[in-house]
Amino acid sequence: MKRYIKASHSSGYVSIWWYTDNGEFWDYTVPTENAVDCNGYLQASDTKNHMNLWRSVVKDHISDTKEQEQIISKGFKSLERGRIIFNVRTQCYEIICSETLANVPNFRSVCKSYFNITNCRCEFIPLHHYNKQELTGNPAVDALYYD
Repeated sequence: MKRYIKASHSSGYVSIWWYTDNGEFWDYTVPTENAVDCNGYLQASDTKNHMNLWRSVVKDHISDTKEQEQIISKGFKSLERGRIIFNVRTQCYEIICSETLANVPNFRSVCKSYFNITNCRCEFIPLHHYNKQELTGNPAVDALYYD
């Protein structure tokens, strides 16, 4: 049986994020103390997600409009992505991402530092749902991954 201790989450963040090939986070982030409670999980939002944040996050991080459109056209799954949520019951941050990222020690360290959760209880949870997939340009194939 797992034992849980009270975690100090007041200085940490919950987030919807992307991780670029250059090692940058593009994110929609909220202090945990201002997060939305969704059935026992503190999250950045109960209405925002990777799909509806994609355009604005790209525009926030890329100034060249031509490059923005190129990146946007590849789709929101074209970069590694994930979420950080706080499990109220276990008092643990859950970093949800692809298996590729979950198993990279440097990413784990950078992620915890970036979201200010280095000294908090954290668990990396790999989900197939977050695998990186660029749009192919073929509507029949892309519909399988984006619908």
